[in-house]
Amino acid sequence: MDAQEVMHMTDYSKITALYSRLSVGDEDRDGGESNSIQNQKIFLENYARGQHLTNIRHYIDDDESGRFFDRSAYSRMMDDVENGKIGVCIMKDLTRWGRDYLQVGNAMEIFRRNNVRFIAVNNGIDSEKPDTLEFAPFINIMSEWYAKDISKKVKTGIKTKGMSGKPIVTEAPYGYVKDPDNKDFWIIDEEAAEVVRLIFRLFI
Repeated sequence: MDAQEVMHMTDYSKITALYSRLSVGDEDRDGGESNSIQNQKIFLENYARGQHLTNIRHYIDDDESGRFFDRSAYSRMMDDVENGKIGVCIMKDLTRWGRDYLQVGNAMEIFRRNNVRFIAVNNGIDSEKPDTLEFAPFINIMSEWYAKDISKKVKTGIKTKGMSGKPIVTEAPYGYVKDPDNKDFWIIDEEAAEVVRLIFRLFI
């Protein structure tokens, strides 16, 4: 299928889906949505309007890991694809889609089968230009490897920190406070400690 066939088959009167995702643990928040999600929305809207695409609808998974594909907004978007409601799907880059290259490949086939034009802006991928799809599998394999490598490094870092006697949580438990001279250590909070001691006396 060449580019002209894709352009002919894509129905631009349907929804232009703008998909945004941010991974678990982002703290950059201002009220409800994370600031990064807000930035993604603005970026995608500007791109869509620059391409003269209309009927825009946002699908947003905030605080969702790319390792899993049962995300609520993503699932809703794919249902709309299967039901013939979406003509174009735009993401900032392929990592917003997910980090499992097999799942991403399956989704791309669903898009192709339903004549949905797919665009990953920062990767330069546009299914209307078939030659841009050549590196998509490689990009996703690297994304999956990166996610696993980061996970392994984080676990190793936590284990090393714990083995050295340093706390592996950010907040001190009730009865302790962080040492103002060394945040890697806790000291007793005497006021709270009295409450803890009272609880032990009452229940022992």
